Amino acid sequence: MSNPVTKSQLKHDIELRTVPINLFHMIVGKIPEAAIDEINDYIDNNIIPKNESYAHDLVGQINREKKSAQLDFPLDDEYGKSFKGMLDSCATSLLVNGYKRQGKADAVSAWTVHSYSGDYNPFHAHGTEAPAGLSCIIYLKVPECIKKLPLAPVLMNASGDCDGYTQLVYSMDTTFDLYCLKDTGQEMIKPEVGKILIFPKWVNHLVYPFFGEGERRTFSANFNVYYTDKENKNFGIKGPTLNDWL
Repeated sequence: MSNPVTKSQLKHDIELRTVPINLFHMIVGKIPEAAIDEINDYIDNNIIPKNESYAHDLVGQINREKKSAQLDFPLDDEYGKSFKGMLDSCATSLLVNGYKRQGKADAVSAWTVHSYSGDYNPFHAHGTEAPAGLSCIIYLKVPECIKKLPLAPVLMNASGDCDGYTQLVYSMDTTFDLYCLKDTGQEMIKPEVGKILIFPKWVNHLVYPFFGEGERRTFSANFNVYYTDKENKNFGIKGPTLNDWL
């Protein structure tokens, strides 16, 4: 969004407009509490009892407690298919409305992360079979020790303000870079129950450990992006198309 027009009083008025240049689009949304309760109930009664680890495909260091786990979330059973339909719709809206691209997003893998005190997820990005892809995070449970932290953490004086936060890193910067007018390439995301993030798969991110009682629970998924034939032709690329998705 552009800032209001300003004018420079020279011999003639010159209209000036500052325009932020963003590297990518993302969705930040809110899922209703009733839906989050339903998802958690399904996980408690189906995903956790099955205890099918997904850790072999993940870099998360989720191992500090007996209940720490990274678990497969099937998308091919009755509940999974219904949930996948909602996810695909949300991710496709980012593709169409954010990027103005014609195509669809198709969730191809999903998992839950059950973190406890000391667990963390190191710097990483996600992968998909299709060249273009999206990833999502849904926050399902947040410990009280994280809830009380500020929305915009101040990291000076060993504040601990980012404990349990997700950090998106899309370019590296330092205080000197900011001084030299290089905009920050990082976003600190406070976990809040019901918050959903959807972003391009290439965006690097990490999760800081927290230290306290309770479970930090998230759901994550990856999406293949399938463009229309026309969209692929616009880029001169013979990529996967909607025919592969249907």
